[in-house]
Amino acid sequence: MKRLLYIAHRVPYPPDKGERVRAFHQIKALSQRFRITLAALAHEKSDFASSGPLEEICEKVILAHAGGKVGLVRGVWRMLKGGSVTEGYFHCPEMRRHLRIEVGREPFDVVLAYCSSMLPPALEVPAAGHVIDLVDVDSAKWFGYAASARWPKSWLYRREARAVRRLEQQALERCDAVMLVSQAETDALGDGAGKVTVIGNGVDTEYFTPRDRSAPLAPSLVFTGTMDYRPNVEGVCWFVREVWGGLKRDLPELTFTIVGRNPTRAVRRLGKTPGVSVTGSVADVRGYLEAAGVAICPLLIARGVQNKILEAMSAGKPVVASPAAIEGLDVEIGTDLVQAETPDQWRQRILSLIGDSASCEELGRRARKCVEDKYSWSARMQPLVSLCERF
Repeated sequence: MKRLLYIAHRVPYPPDKGERVRAFHQIKALSQRFRITLAALAHEKSDFASSGPLEEICEKVILAHAGGKVGLVRGVWRMLKGGSVTEGYFHCPEMRRHLRIEVGREPFDVVLAYCSSMLPPALEVPAAGHVIDLVDVDSAKWFGYAASARWPKSWLYRREARAVRRLEQQALERCDAVMLVSQAETDALGDGAGKVTVIGNGVDTEYFTPRDRSAPLAPSLVFTGTMDYRPNVEGVCWFVREVWGGLKRDLPELTFTIVGRNPTRAVRRLGKTPGVSVTGSVADVRGYLEAAGVAICPLLIARGVQNKILEAMSAGKPVVASPAAIEGLDVEIGTDLVQAETPDQWRQRILSLIGDSASCEELGRRARKCVEDKYSWSARMQPLVSLCERF
């Protein structure tokens, strides 16, 4: 079997967060055809303890310390030298030393880098083919932040956007193939000179599956996601500020549960709002999805494919989502999920679903069918395996 080096900016296990989910399933699919060496950055002590399952599907796992205060210092230093804070934050001399040793032991046939910040170490490793999964066009995200922020943050965000954009252009110039998660991201990146391949996200339909229930659900909403991620934080804060009060006046018994690790202070404050609860990290989100009547995704800024939406659909939940959250998904609005944009639309469409259990069940059934037909991981990852086999 050919030898493949997979470089990730975070340990891709457990697969409980968007970036980890995609990376884990890529490695799992590639391990059927390649001997994989995984090199990943560990940002917490728990990362070292969680790598066991990865060692079962990889020939070798290399973990190196990264991030933290040292990463922030490197990020600022990199910015002062004209680069991106992101690239500096994820710079890791320890990983590079390990990779030089591995190359000397046996050369790699393919190098696959996950996200633009891993491009520099990936290009240092000689191989027949260099592939990068940008996933999203991060420069567009930073430009979006800049457009909605005040000075000096707007200036910092715009500067980071331009620096990340240069990394993305370098990926197009120097890699043999570039992957993105959706056609919308491909359009945002621009001319890829025939190098860009769209490989969308999937969902574990056996793990996220509808459960039988005998009693009707209480009127309730749920949002799942990493709660220190800015788009998630801004989305739920906007929803509680602009939509929740009207919903509670019309339906006093309605509850809203925000589920996800590392809630920021702004998110924790939402838990003081009547009817709103913030869980923090949970062992399994499925129970919260199962208990909710409707899953919502009110993101104002979003890039790529929202796994949280696919997981809720796979669990048979009716989903109401913003246009930004839906962008990149191959779904039929009104059939597979419901779209809402203005506060009045959010209020009316949630109340309509909560008040009609038959419509909820039918929308959930169609959502599950959509995921089964289009978003299984095995089908989604086959183009990636074929792409890497070209080298």
